[in-house]
Amino acid sequence: MRNMLLTILVAWLSVLLPVKAWASVEEDSSVQQYQNKMTLADMGYVKGIVFRGGQKDAGVMFSLPIDQLVNQAQMTLDLRSSTSLMDSDVTLQVRVNGEPVGSIPLSSVQQTANSYQLNVPALLVSSRNTLSFSLISEQDNLCAQNEDNRAEQIEILPSSKLELSAQQLGIAADLNFFPNPFWDAQDMLDSPIQFVFPQSLTAEQVSAAAALSSWFGVQATYRGVSFEVTKGQLPLSNAIVFGAPGDKIGDLTLPNAEQPLLQVVANPRNSLYKLLLVVAKDQHGLRSAVHRLARLDFEKQTSRYVVESEAIAKSKPYDAPRWISTSEPVLLSELSGQGQNMVAKGIWHNSLDYSFRAAPDLFLWDGETIPLNIDYSFPPDALIDTEHSFLNVVFNGKFLNDLPVNQRGILEQLWRRLGGDTRQETALLPIQPYMIYGDNQLSLYFDVKPQADLPCGSSMDSNIQSRIKNSSSIDLSHTQHFSLLPNLSFFVGASFPFSRLADYSGTVLWLPANPSNEQLKTLFSLTARSGAATGTVIFQNHVILGSPSSSLELEHKDILAVSSMKEARFNRMLLTNSPFEEQDHMLRVKPQSMGDKLISWLQGNWNLTEQEAERYFSSNESWRGFISFESSWSENYTVVVATASSDQQLVKLDKDLKVSSINAAIRGDATVITDDNGATSFQVAPQFPSGQLPWYKMAIWYANQHSAIFALLTLIVSSILGFAIYSRLQRKAELRLNEE
Repeated sequence: MRNMLLTILVAWLSVLLPVKAWASVEEDSSVQQYQNKMTLADMGYVKGIVFRGGQKDAGVMFSLPIDQLVNQAQMTLDLRSSTSLMDSDVTLQVRVNGEPVGSIPLSSVQQTANSYQLNVPALLVSSRNTLSFSLISEQDNLCAQNEDNRAEQIEILPSSKLELSAQQLGIAADLNFFPNPFWDAQDMLDSPIQFVFPQSLTAEQVSAAAALSSWFGVQATYRGVSFEVTKGQLPLSNAIVFGAPGDKIGDLTLPNAEQPLLQVVANPRNSLYKLLLVVAKDQHGLRSAVHRLARLDFEKQTSRYVVESEAIAKSKPYDAPRWISTSEPVLLSELSGQGQNMVAKGIWHNSLDYSFRAAPDLFLWDGETIPLNIDYSFPPDALIDTEHSFLNVVFNGKFLNDLPVNQRGILEQLWRRLGGDTRQETALLPIQPYMIYGDNQLSLYFDVKPQADLPCGSSMDSNIQSRIKNSSSIDLSHTQHFSLLPNLSFFVGASFPFSRLADYSGTVLWLPANPSNEQLKTLFSLTARSGAATGTVIFQNHVILGSPSSSLELEHKDILAVSSMKEARFNRMLLTNSPFEEQDHMLRVKPQSMGDKLISWLQGNWNLTEQEAERYFSSNESWRGFISFESSWSENYTVVVATASSDQQLVKLDKDLKVSSINAAIRGDATVITDDNGATSFQVAPQFPSGQLPWYKMAIWYANQHSAIFALLTLIVSSILGFAIYSRLQRKAELRLNEE
């Protein structure tokens, strides 16, 4: 009976949605079954949901791939309640897309975590869904609980989950659907994107895949994307295939096309899955094909598209569209996310968050700060306790200030007692330069305290509004682009210095001659992070596999390399004249000579940790991480290497970089990540200046950075001048005495 209902539903969908060719899940025995699990944390609520004060309702949006049909769903809620509700009649009602699926009496919930299971009708679950929670009481005593100062009533823990059983549906071979079904923006389960190459892949094919991976990164933004890579065989899934005309991959032979070609075909292993073929003879053709694919504007029912050659514009330094402007103040309203406004409604609400990305090499002189101007307004005095209500300002997790409702001071208090207006509705807060990262977040929370005699119903009135005014701004216009490299924190936060030219026209991507699937997967995860950080597709990247045809390919370029310790020959070539070396498939730190140590000490590099790094590398058998150093092929250019003790360790870097604590610990020029100890960073070699400052500022900066050398030179010059003057005066004295 259930299979019959599913078949009818599929047929109904095929009528309503003629643009998609949904396959019959009953007649095709090759249909794939999926078991998916989504927690509240996966849905974006990493701290769960907490009902506070008089709050009665909360909601969560979640989405699923459009080519999957849910046939079974079950919800598990992990709850924790305050003792104030133990003897109450309050229940938690749960709805999916507006339809009730169950109620939980809170009198049964303890202070420790309790789990409750609810069956969800599969027909209620679609590709876009709303999960709603409401506190309901027949006696309407939620206000009473609030008046008893029971601030926290119930907590839905982030471990609460929705378990789904789904079937794969077929989708028509149509470029108009791209990026579906290869990547679904609605999929919250982080399904990997499948890339397929011929067994003997070329640098041009890797370059095209790197550009497309960065496009996926642009689309995914903060969600991130992950990849799977196969060579010489087709996966049992949707996949994107890169190759040359006539290449054979498994049971698939790529079409013989004279011009670059984009084509969607059925996967020979299972016709429900689709393959997107990106076929061209050379790098220019592959690049043009990916560039055309990224534009998306294909007509409906286009399964095959011949790509015409077209020019691709190049980036200019620091023109990444997602980087905040440094030429003028930027309004906070321009930084607000999609659908976000500048108003907090009611007494209980979430913070207003403003995220922005910035070039990480912003430079200010000591004592200079970045001005943050906040114009704000609280609700009327009759509704709130003005003495105990504040606007909390937090920047990148660091508390900046509590902004009051009224101005502070003796005269202001006296004027307020006389009936005058002392509202403080603007504040200028200084942000220290070191607080600015590649990825930043400003959080503004109106900590509103209601009047003691304010009725509970009034305190929950959404007409009570606290507002951030549109004139609020942050100003980075007096910063300059200058920094010390290498600095791995710049790389993990903003893909810098490669993102200085956001299309990677100044970057070489360097891999071993026959890169493994894990090495390719790591490269694509890094290029996707670059797209997310800048909003730019790296169409101009250049890939080298193995030895370059000439050292000219590496000159005047920053280099992003991916390798593992099994690639001994490649590593020796890569680490030429660097502070690191390869010995017996192990990464070592070269010992410094006494002369080098003396010069480094005189330059003010007193905190180098090369010995500690050497001990750490030699004492860990399984690890992954990053190293960075000045290029051996051009001065003032940077090399960053993603490496590991093995390919199995290397592939873990993708998940590592999605952990905020590991990201925060990556800095210096060497970082080692282990399963037991997390990330440990070192500064092995001196840094070099990168960027542009006027010559007189550069002189001042050098004097400040190299104070020991400056002091020594001053002593030497003073001694020479003093000796010369002393000798001359002594000779004059002798001549005068002789004359007498």
